[in-house]
Amino acid sequence: MHKILTSEQIREADKYTIKHEPISSIDLMERASEEFVLRFLEVNRDKQPVKIFCGVGNNGGDGLAIGRLLKEKGWEVLIYVVGNPRKGSDDFKTNLDRSELYAVIDSEKDLPKIAESDIVIDGLFGSGLSRPLEGFYKEVVEFLNDQQCLKFSIDIASGLYADQPLPKEAIAFQPDFTFSFQVPKLSFFQPECHQYVGEWQIIDIGLDQSFLQKQKSDFRFIELEDVAHLFPTRQKFTHKNEVGRLLIVAGSKGKMGAAVLCTKAAFKTGVGLVNACVPKCGIDIMQVAISEAMVLDGKGTNEIHSIPTTEDTVLLGPGIGTGKKTLEAFENFIRSSKQPMVIDADGLNLLAKKKALLKQVPKESILTPHPGEFKRLVGSWKDDFDKLGKLRSFSQEYKLNVVLKGAYSAVCNSEGVIAFNSTGNPGMATAGSGDVLTGIIGSLLAQGLSPYDALMLGVYLHGLAGDEAVREAKIPWIQASDIIEYTSEALCSIMNRTL
Repeated sequence: MHKILTSEQIREADKYTIKHEPISSIDLMERASEEFVLRFLEVNRDKQPVKIFCGVGNNGGDGLAIGRLLKEKGWEVLIYVVGNPRKGSDDFKTNLDRSELYAVIDSEKDLPKIAESDIVIDGLFGSGLSRPLEGFYKEVVEFLNDQQCLKFSIDIASGLYADQPLPKEAIAFQPDFTFSFQVPKLSFFQPECHQYVGEWQIIDIGLDQSFLQKQKSDFRFIELEDVAHLFPTRQKFTHKNEVGRLLIVAGSKGKMGAAVLCTKAAFKTGVGLVNACVPKCGIDIMQVAISEAMVLDGKGTNEIHSIPTTEDTVLLGPGIGTGKKTLEAFENFIRSSKQPMVIDADGLNLLAKKKALLKQVPKESILTPHPGEFKRLVGSWKDDFDKLGKLRSFSQEYKLNVVLKGAYSAVCNSEGVIAFNSTGNPGMATAGSGDVLTGIIGSLLAQGLSPYDALMLGVYLHGLAGDEAVREAKIPWIQASDIIEYTSEALCSIMNRTL
């Protein structure tokens, strides 16, 4: 699992690699630039004119090296140095000496014309920036942001901080692509930073892996190899009761779709048996929609008024409403429960209405809020980084596993370690998508995975199924039921099998 490191940790990794590989700093810069060019050529097949804007630090040194390497491959490249070259870093000066042609610009009149067919590469500032852009550098970035052409950033967009929010009124370069060296930056995962990141990829530049692994970080990035081994296996004589029994408490009048989607997703993910507790108005709907489910009477006509005691794994909340009788049933059930469960949707809204219940939720349970539900639980936040702080504090205080849903869903364990998911797409922003996710997670928990593993695998699998569905649909949006349909394809991808 990729650790997400601070700017200081990345600088220390550079120093350690230089000392212990050993490799000179200029050769490490050359290696990073070569890897950037390889990735750049994968994205750009046509040799469009390239304009590279370099600062006088090491990010600018990268830009100079990248320009030289592209020229050697036959690309038309123009390099612009912003700042005083005599004040540049040592490696910048070395690459400047290696550069055949460049222009120094220090005023608005020096800014070049940029055509829509050009490609701009930003090498002004790297990940060490800790203050807002100002003066001519700000003017240059504003000018570049106004250009209607394809744009790339080296390591991180100039002006964007690696691990803290941008101050109000501050600006940063707005790339279409960011090729980041060795590890992702925390800012890449924050909605408020998206316009300063674009699509991003990680480039391995050969920093010392033993040093990287020893670094402490409360932030991770979930990838295939982190979850591929988690999915439970079955033996020859496995019985349905041995591969997971799940009680799903879901649905109310007008919201039975939540119960249906959740239950279908649970079965599709391999759970052996599902008891679905629904209100009287939903019994026939469930029996017809999902013939595999056992349906229990939740007593109330339009909402659930009673939840049965059980030793099964429990999934609680999708579409149950927040009525008085439902709250009473929910409260009684939470107070009497001992084993970790999954709580979603209206279950979260009921907890928000009666926050004292949070202390009664069994430790290591799984909560799956979207930002609105999370805000009702913890209150508002100043920015996306503050939101992550609240997520960590909440999970640690109540000893819960929580996924804050969205792009790069943030999965937080009870110790406050956050892992961002790498799968999923905007087409999954559709009604019922969260109900499908909850069913998947509940199924995996019932099959014996630890709560945190069930949450990580569930989020990854859900996003991957959504990716498969969008790819097959050939349009950028889908229905929640499409995610269920493509769960098998996603599982095969995770387990490296052919459907």
